[in-house]
Amino acid sequence: MHDLSKRLKYLHSFMRKRLVHLNLQILYQCNFRCTICDFWKEPYKNMPKMSASDAWTISGKLRGIGPQIVSIGGGEPLLHPELPEIVRALSKNHFPVMICNGWYVTPERARELFRAGLYEISISLDYADPAKHDQQRGTPGAFERAAQALEILHNNRAYPHQRVHMISVVMEDNLDEIEPLIGLAQKIGVTYLVTLYSHARGAKASRAPRKDVSAHLLGLRKKYPNFIGLRGYLSRFTDATSNGAKVVPCYAGKNLFNIDCQGNVTRCIDRLDDVAGNILTDDLASIERSLEDQYEANDCGECWTSCRGNIETLLYGPKRFTNLFDSHLVTKSVPLVRSS
Repeated sequence: MHDLSKRLKYLHSFMRKRLVHLNLQILYQCNFRCTICDFWKEPYKNMPKMSASDAWTISGKLRGIGPQIVSIGGGEPLLHPELPEIVRALSKNHFPVMICNGWYVTPERARELFRAGLYEISISLDYADPAKHDQQRGTPGAFERAAQALEILHNNRAYPHQRVHMISVVMEDNLDEIEPLIGLAQKIGVTYLVTLYSHARGAKASRAPRKDVSAHLLGLRKKYPNFIGLRGYLSRFTDATSNGAKVVPCYAGKNLFNIDCQGNVTRCIDRLDDVAGNILTDDLASIERSLEDQYEANDCGECWTSCRGNIETLLYGPKRFTNLFDSHLVTKSVPLVRSS
């Protein structure tokens, strides 16, 4: 009944087009040295971790605006010693999900996180060629550990509604790797998702695919049932990767937002210096007003990552029924794996 109440409240917020999705960085430390990320570099790497106590505060405070899909990130979340308690705090009022690199996944940790209330976890795999993935992640053995983590997580879920996905960051050099990755995910028994690389934080190369990426991805989605990305989201990848293109308007600050490990609130993860307030010390209503002001003034539109694209597709995209059906495929219950 508690879960049903949360779902109904979330639906109410969703229909009113309120804030419904939060990216939460609980730390910036990471065991990988990915070429597409800078959180393991200065000035992030030595920032203090978010405490479980702060997570409880955040969970309770955000209850005032309704349940959020809370995407726990970092850094590498599994490096946080209080991660299960953080998940437990967030699951009381919200829907915690997580993306990680898979290195520290064990059966015991998987069961602990699922028992704490984790709804969904995605493991990053960007290349079907292990050497390419390891090089991009800056860590030998990264591919093997990620594949093992997917299997461990899938086999140790506590409830059917808990989902495990493989996720890939789409870049200019891995489009041909996606089809075999879908096949690997299918072999393991998990579903497959993609997100588009964002270069909007710092001074990084765009790494945009040069072909009609939307047509390519939609063709693969039609071919493979375990590739479950929202078609409305995938259909705008080509728009987002065209020279000088922007996907506007951007609804960051209105429907999605970000909180870092110090409690600082920003409209998105790529605008960490544009702080709207601190969730641990400031009034929630004033933070909402500041985020709304940032949304009204925002003409960015430089990214089309899944945290933004999926929410905006569902709220504002055409073919609403199709996108809602696709969202159901991402979240529907999957039978638990029975031990032999």
